[in-house]
Amino acid sequence: MRILGIDPGTRIAGYGVIDLSLEGSMKAVAAGAWKLDENKELACRLATLAIEFRRVVEAYSPTHMCLELSFLANNPRTALFLGHARGVVLSEAHQSGLKISEISATSAKKIISGNGRADKSSIAKIMSSMLGFKLDILPFDATDALAIACADAVRMKETKIALNINEKNRTPLQNEILTNWKNNKKNSKKSIFNFSSLLK
Repeated sequence: MRILGIDPGTRIAGYGVIDLSLEGSMKAVAAGAWKLDENKELACRLATLAIEFRRVVEAYSPTHMCLELSFLANNPRTALFLGHARGVVLSEAHQSGLKISEISATSAKKIISGNGRADKSSIAKIMSSMLGFKLDILPFDATDALAIACADAVRMKETKIALNINEKNRTPLQNEILTNWKNNKKNSKKSIFNFSSLLK
């Protein structure tokens, strides 16, 4: 089973593709971000998003797509634009014959790290460790998309995977990353983690 995770946007949109075995193991196939020209009209950016989405589907042939649910943005204009991007992705996924699901960013973070409020850097580090990237540093839009795909995989009843990550059963690395994040929030210090050092 191949799952495509999408972190939608009208300026930058992330994608992540993973393979999920029947035994529940996950492997990163591809990930990246589409930078959409801010100087162009919204219609042009949405058309570009549709084209790039189709290219990824054609290149990697996913069977499923999981899209991040909209959040209640402080700026109504931002929420409206995000809704346009989600509509384009949903339409393209449907036309491509993908099985479609959606998940909130908070739920995806909770599944992956045990903390629904974890920051993007922590999620990126956990994903790199979990999937064993042999890639250069990815933008957060891409690692967020991979997290969405992985969280969707965990939710699927037909697979045997069951992370059920919480404070009691996090791995030492997950605990270290999240503890460091919490301390940094309190002390406003830079993270001691170097993302590239966690890449395999």
